[in-house]
Amino acid sequence: MEKLRYYLQWWFEYELPKFIKRDFKDNLFDVNMIPILVGARRTGKSTLFFQMITELRKSIPASNILYVNYEDDRLAPLTGGELSNLLNIYRQNYHPSADHLIYLFLDEVQNVPGWEQTVRRIHETEAGVRLILTGSNARMLSREIATALRGRTLSKKVHPLSFPEFIRFKTGHSDQPNPDTMRYSSEKDRLLNLFDEYLHFGGFPMVVLAKEQQVKEQILKEYMNTIFFRDIVERHSVRNYRALDMFTKILCRQISALVSYGKLVNSLKSIGIPVSKNTVIDYLSYIEEAFLGNSVSIYSYSIKDQLQYPRKFYLVDTGLYRTVAFVKAEDSGWLLENLVYQTLARKYDEVYYWKDRSGKEVDFVIPQNFPKDNEFGIVQVCYRMEDEKTRRREVNAIVKACEEFKVNRALIITRDQWEDIEVGDIRIKAMPFIQWVIG
Repeated sequence: MEKLRYYLQWWFEYELPKFIKRDFKDNLFDVNMIPILVGARRTGKSTLFFQMITELRKSIPASNILYVNYEDDRLAPLTGGELSNLLNIYRQNYHPSADHLIYLFLDEVQNVPGWEQTVRRIHETEAGVRLILTGSNARMLSREIATALRGRTLSKKVHPLSFPEFIRFKTGHSDQPNPDTMRYSSEKDRLLNLFDEYLHFGGFPMVVLAKEQQVKEQILKEYMNTIFFRDIVERHSVRNYRALDMFTKILCRQISALVSYGKLVNSLKSIGIPVSKNTVIDYLSYIEEAFLGNSVSIYSYSIKDQLQYPRKFYLVDTGLYRTVAFVKAEDSGWLLENLVYQTLARKYDEVYYWKDRSGKEVDFVIPQNFPKDNEFGIVQVCYRMEDEKTRRREVNAIVKACEEFKVNRALIITRDQWEDIEVGDIRIKAMPFIQWVIG
């Protein structure tokens, strides 16, 4: 294991790269479990490792913190000993402080043969060692990790940048605008310009930092191709590549819209690609497993309704939409709804939509917020509300949902409009995305 000795020597001489701090809770070691960072490619999992290591070094000797990237070519070819022998070689050549725990940051650990057994052994037999892992979502999904490590894991999903993080990356400032004065602030126009970029190009860190639109689009296309080929086609050994390719494009072009398996089957058949409903169901599960997007079911007390009703699909990042479609002005409403979903998904595990038999529809229902006075359980998205017909449609749907679920407050997310609406005892607050997400 001479290569491992060289690697450790490199690590203890290595200067951590500069990074912009993300909004990420570093209390993953508070419980005796194995934290694992999961999420789409290029969301910054490795950078978050460096952020956590930087914080740990403030109170723990650097000699007690190891980082190993198992995609590093200096460790190839991987045989298994690069992980199973790691602690022995480390202790033989270095002298960690006995007064502190040893922290092992294992990046792309799924590349190591037999990694599951070794990680499990270290966790069970090394009381003075704390592990934290990342892995490529192509071969290391959270459900598979849970099976391999038998409930010893604590998964943490890593998303593209939130809007407050996006502002920090673009401006270099950590101070956020005051949401209470934003409506009349001279900063509002600047924030709306940032919002428009965030809406159309998303929050992948490298895309955000790119200066030119052409470069941003090229990076996004590379991300989409990598996720599609490595995390979906190769992982699941998909033979009918053309069918999966067209399915993915059709689905991603229908973000924020209701889609059903039957309609997707018919759409594919209409362009000469006959597939079964079961195949379409499999394709959607592949896309969700690769963290390319998520589908949302209707909120109903009936499990049958949740299974039978159409679903709504949202991409993991709005920037990816432009890799499958020409972005038009009228797409902004769909993109905003997708953006609101991404924001809600960071905070809530269960997000639904709602629709009644007359066609009235509410974009998002968060049932856990129904009893809370300081949170909204019903959230509608309306890019612009100037048109009276549009305003009436959105408000009527909200009122019907509030009556259905016996709640008296709801929220409408807009691009740049504020309004307080009262219908009987139902209070509806409309505000721009920039205020909602910062507030």
